[in-house]
Amino acid sequence: MFKKKDKSSKVYEFWYLFLLIVGICIGSGIYVKNQELISQTKSPWIATVLWLTIGMVCVISIVVFMEIAKSTEKEGNGTVSNWCKLFINRKFASFVSVLYTTIYMPAYQSIFVSLTIAYFFAFTGITPDPAALLTVYIIVGVSLYVLFAFVNIYAANISRKMQFLAMFIKFIPLIIAFFAGFLIAILGSNPKSNGMGMANGTDLLFMNFLGGMGAILFSFDGYIFTANTQKSAKNKEIVPIAIISGLVFITLFYVLMAFSLFLGGDGSVEAVLIQVFSGFSQNPSETSIKAASTVVYLIMFLICLLNINMFTHFGTSNLLSDHNMKLIYLRKGENGFKKSALTQAAISITFYVSLVLIGALTVHGNWKGMSTNFNETHIVIDGDGNEKIQRVWSLVAFATAPMFYIGIMSSVCVVLIFIVISTLMIAAMVNRKTQKVKVNKVKFFWPAAIISTILFLFFTICGLIVFLVPQLIDDSNMNWTTNGGMMFTIIFIVTLAATFVVWLLQERMFKKYPFKNGFDGEIDKDMKVNNWMAAKEAQELKEMKNESKTKIKSA
Repeated sequence: MFKKKDKSSKVYEFWYLFLLIVGICIGSGIYVKNQELISQTKSPWIATVLWLTIGMVCVISIVVFMEIAKSTEKEGNGTVSNWCKLFINRKFASFVSVLYTTIYMPAYQSIFVSLTIAYFFAFTGITPDPAALLTVYIIVGVSLYVLFAFVNIYAANISRKMQFLAMFIKFIPLIIAFFAGFLIAILGSNPKSNGMGMANGTDLLFMNFLGGMGAILFSFDGYIFTANTQKSAKNKEIVPIAIISGLVFITLFYVLMAFSLFLGGDGSVEAVLIQVFSGFSQNPSETSIKAASTVVYLIMFLICLLNINMFTHFGTSNLLSDHNMKLIYLRKGENGFKKSALTQAAISITFYVSLVLIGALTVHGNWKGMSTNFNETHIVIDGDGNEKIQRVWSLVAFATAPMFYIGIMSSVCVVLIFIVISTLMIAAMVNRKTQKVKVNKVKFFWPAAIISTILFLFFTICGLIVFLVPQLIDDSNMNWTTNGGMMFTIIFIVTLAATFVVWLLQERMFKKYPFKNGFDGEIDKDMKVNNWMAAKEAQELKEMKNESKTKIKSA
């Protein structure tokens, strides 16, 4: 009887963890980055191979993080910054924490703030001039940052419900698009589909493989935190099986999803859904296309809007966690969660406004700054050899132009974080020899660590090269200065330099205002940041205890 009950408990926990991992990893990446892969790799085949390759490396590397996460299984927070503190040293961990706070979280928040605004224009059909578009980006964008910061501070339950809604909303379009893409290919109802053919007859060149690495790493980012589920699992032996099974499923899903989107459209979820809502017609009317586009862009608007809430919470809880672990400096005060939320919002707003201004005011691609004409046209040659007048801008392309550098930075910040992750895996291998951190050893650690570290370093370095020198994969006539490469390189260097300066200033503040018991003392070991709003609840509980102690002393 007890064996039967134990068996059912293990099955339940397996499926709970499996679905949790799938929910964490599948989401915004396939919406935001899959179409980007076509422009970067020039081939659906290359893009699909990259989905499979990087996905399988993630599956292998999770074995390493199963061991790393055992260091915080009993106490402490399972974040990259805290793991770096344990396995490397406190100073490097503090730099990683600053990197997360000043680049990583702002980039993620910024891309969804920008896309929320762009999809609003897309589904309403409003066509602003460049000056009006920039004004909306600044005023509405800043307002969204402030709004969701206050929602997370003062309306935690609403924030949590919004995120559950987001999980529900994001999967419905994906499931529909998944099956619809293959159906469209079978019916041949989308004459504009690239299918799985090569774009513009481009050959399978090595440099094309490099182009999509940043975008795909963006989609898999966050998978390492699934190793934290060891902390609360009752059946510990089930965790690695559930995690690896989940990651294999996610990889296969991404690969098949990419096939579906390429076969049924241009690689984007929107293109396939527009075909669905217009009735799979080979020659849909303008009215049906417009109606279908409106529905799709409304769905995309809601998904991006709710993702702002998600990353606002992640940014706040990550900052609060790192402050608790003595990795980042915050001035002393009563409400740690509120202070963390407002600090992260201020940093993200500065990041967002700076990149939007640069993206809107400079020239890149077809965008000519404030002199850009939405109604601009050019002559193209159709399949029959006839000249045809074609508009340069679609409303979506026009509306997303000011976020040009935000889109690139969102991929590059992930490349930087994967370099940190690779460094952490190297430190875990060194720890096997030094035993600096006492952890339970996991099976297949060495082959998993060696293979995944080498491949991740290769992926990230190649991805960074492509972003810094984009003309290597650009078959157009644009050079390094006109395709955004030069400006991005400047932004990248300045951003990294600013992060380093912030880290130096923070180290000075640590010396000026030292902790009473050093960097390992006065840590709230009960704080948990992996569950939704747990950081806020833990902080509030701590404040209530402090208030009670104060009242007792005064009495």
